[in-house]
Amino acid sequence: MAGSYTVRQCDYAAGNGHHDFQWQAAGVPTVDPHAGSGCGEFGLAVRNGGGGTQRTYPSGAYGGWFAYAPNGTVITSFSGAFGVLEGSCCVSGMASYAEATQTHDGQGLRAYLFQGHLGNDSWYAPSGLQGPVGRGWSSSTSGFDAKRVGFHLRCGPGFSCSQGIYGDLRLRGRSFDFTLRDDAAPSVGDPVGTLTTGGWVRGLRTLAFPAHDAGGGLATVEAAFDTGVVLGSPSGCTVVAGRYARLQPCPSARTGDWTVDTSHLPDGGRHLHLRATDAGGATTTRTVAAYVDNGAPQAPRDVSVAGGEGWRAENDFELAWTNPGGQHAPIALARWRACRVDAPPAASECVNGARSAADVTTSGPIVVPGAGEWEVRAWLTDAVGNGDPATASDPRRLRFDPDPPEIRILPEEAGVPARFVVAVSDLSGLAGGSIELRRQGTDGWVELATQLSAGTLTGELETSRPLAGGVYDVRVRAVDAAGNRTEAHGVRAFADPVPPPFDLSRLDHLLLGQGEPLSWAPRPIVHGPARVTMTARVRTARHSATRRRAIRRGRRPAWRDVRRLTIPGGRPVRFHGRVGRPVPRAGKLVEVQAHFRGRWRTISVVRSRRGGRWRFAYRFRAATRRATYTLRARAPVEAGYPFSAGVSRPVRVTVLAARR
Repeated sequence: MAGSYTVRQCDYAAGNGHHDFQWQAAGVPTVDPHAGSGCGEFGLAVRNGGGGTQRTYPSGAYGGWFAYAPNGTVITSFSGAFGVLEGSCCVSGMASYAEATQTHDGQGLRAYLFQGHLGNDSWYAPSGLQGPVGRGWSSSTSGFDAKRVGFHLRCGPGFSCSQGIYGDLRLRGRSFDFTLRDDAAPSVGDPVGTLTTGGWVRGLRTLAFPAHDAGGGLATVEAAFDTGVVLGSPSGCTVVAGRYARLQPCPSARTGDWTVDTSHLPDGGRHLHLRATDAGGATTTRTVAAYVDNGAPQAPRDVSVAGGEGWRAENDFELAWTNPGGQHAPIALARWRACRVDAPPAASECVNGARSAADVTTSGPIVVPGAGEWEVRAWLTDAVGNGDPATASDPRRLRFDPDPPEIRILPEEAGVPARFVVAVSDLSGLAGGSIELRRQGTDGWVELATQLSAGTLTGELETSRPLAGGVYDVRVRAVDAAGNRTEAHGVRAFADPVPPPFDLSRLDHLLLGQGEPLSWAPRPIVHGPARVTMTARVRTARHSATRRRAIRRGRRPAWRDVRRLTIPGGRPVRFHGRVGRPVPRAGKLVEVQAHFRGRWRTISVVRSRRGGRWRFAYRFRAATRRATYTLRARAPVEAGYPFSAGVSRPVRVTVLAARR
């Protein structure tokens, strides 16, 4: 870890007035510093004391300028420019010296840069004639590293020295160069600040760490990220003309202190190298971790509404989702915003909420401000506060309807007392309902077959369940898409009897072959050419006359008592009948169907006349043996025809093998 550095001091030509020499003297009387000593042209100077007095110096007495290597360093070379002025008489036993010693106290090994007289011309300057004389020392030639260097006047050991009244001895030095080796490595302390807390960080953060050096001091402190970003600190070293100017040129303690914009760093765990470098170039590094995350989490995935997005009567919703992968800082907060659907921008209604939890995957309860449809989106925030509404999820629907349907039984249609129409008004829409009748004075309710359409609930009496006349209680129940239920009551009176509602046309006539009519038999068998016409009477369970009036009015179809016929094969069979009126101007479509292979199949389609009558002829050519066929007529739903689809009762036709 050792490194070397050089120091330049007391260089008047470069304007360097720094020096680390200290005056030091011993003995009585002492040698005095020269008046005006400094780092000017003459430099630091020494002269015998007393000036114009007579003195005697004890053995070893001295006075001079000395520089000491800082702790943790040694001097490996030293040089300077020195000058001497010595009078021609009156000073004995004293001499000038420049030396390097192994220890601070001058003990141990010693090496001289010079001893004695350098020539009086070395004193005078700036005369331009000679000036100071350069002298130097190096550990490579002396064999030791020095802790002290200096120049001084000294009385030699073992005898006393004297000075007459006119005695004069002077010594000066300047333009010093040192080379020092720094053997003490710098140290780096624990970092402080908000960047290296051990958790995830974002935005502007602080970083500081202390550093120390016992040698030449700290030249630089810096923090270097593994991305190449380096945070440096200005040098506090004493430098003149590009050279160190003090033996300890840099401070022994420094603190690196920065504000770090982490947005300039990639997200993730980062290595941060804290470095301290001393004046000799030795570097100590300490590596710590910083966890940086400046990016908002991605949108939640697979967002759904608990219980589905259908209508509900309770104002209690919740979102659930799967958190996205690739996170750095963990997700810690979920925010949501719900706004009314299709609300004008100026009058938009919105409500916000949030839920805080580690790795949160649900929104918590959501309560919307009022009934209706709302769109809700969710977005995520991580543990360091990164969150962006722009990363919100796709919208989901919250549908809230706390109110039951409003129902109103409409007045009876003229001439159609068996039909009930109920107007329904509801936010979420009608999902189901029932219409029931109960003759006053009785206990049992009769439920009508009902149909739902936009805004209405319609019920009709079944054809097989006519009601007796009288006054009936009407009860209507309705349930909407949110599950809200309501009930309404009314009263309706019926004449006696109550006719059933319209039905569809039934098979009316069978015309078999050509020829004379045959008499009726339960299972008539026709041999040879013959024309057979069979007509059934129309009956109800209670009132035949009422049924015949209904047929004449065209309110419902008729059906016949003919159930089964037997004919020879190959003969043409004509079917005809009549559908219920009113009939469209262009007539009504009628499907003739046969039952085979397990289901009813249409074998022909005909159109009735305007009065409702229709005809169809068919020849059973494939009869090679006796076979029975089942047929019926079907009136499908058709625009302009006011009845639902219906069919006649089936008719069975037995066909004998054709005669050869």
